[in-house]
Amino acid sequence: MPPDSDTTWPDEGPTCEPQFDFDRSLRTNGFEPADEAEGHLHDHFLVNGSDFRLLAAHHGGDHSFAVLHDRAATWDVPGTADLLAVHVVRDRTRRTFRLNAQRMPLVSLAQQWLVARGCPSQAIVLPPGSASEPADEATTTLEAHLRSSPGRYTLIDHYTHDSEPFESWALMRDARAEPATAPFRLFIEAADIQAGTYTLREGAFGTEGAAREWLDERNDPLPAPLHTARPPTASRPAVTALPRMPGPRR
Repeated sequence: MPPDSDTTWPDEGPTCEPQFDFDRSLRTNGFEPADEAEGHLHDHFLVNGSDFRLLAAHHGGDHSFAVLHDRAATWDVPGTADLLAVHVVRDRTRRTFRLNAQRMPLVSLAQQWLVARGCPSQAIVLPPGSASEPADEATTTLEAHLRSSPGRYTLIDHYTHDSEPFESWALMRDARAEPATAPFRLFIEAADIQAGTYTLREGAFGTEGAAREWLDERNDPLPAPLHTARPPTASRPAVTALPRMPGPRR
């Protein structure tokens, strides 16, 4: 777990930079990647800085955590997730850093990945003005649940559709589901670009095949899981669609 005390770097908010600067935002200035693989990943962030937008960041001691939006994902393989969770660990003695990053289809899952690596859950919530708004309390509650549940779900498959209809889904297995309940969970985020809002819903299925069949057909309402009450927690994790640059479209 990273220390609670912060270091002396100046704060960098998600909206203060016209172009993403990895070394400034993740506090790696004066440090070198610990190995060649991390060096290649670091170079990717440096060379393609204009593709990324910083949505949220937290720093504690020698650990830095960030959620990024990757604009270039729209020209990648169809369905590629356009969100990145990034974790940096600095070694002050060697002046090196370790770097790990993971693509995720939902910001709440990117946050969950960071929480599993020691980031406080409430420290990585997106600040006001950085993204579109949850459309209802059900969305806010479900996001808070996902963000604070590291280790509970296994991600099986996901898809991001970044044109009409704007939607991202994640198929997961719930390790805590009771034997008699449906352990396969489908989380679907649907964005209303005109309204600047989005909804997140959860469906429950007995088998992975049943979940995939529902995705293909969508003839019936999403089957709701049985849940105990979850207290809502403020969160703003959906990414507002950004203006598209000329080029291939998914």
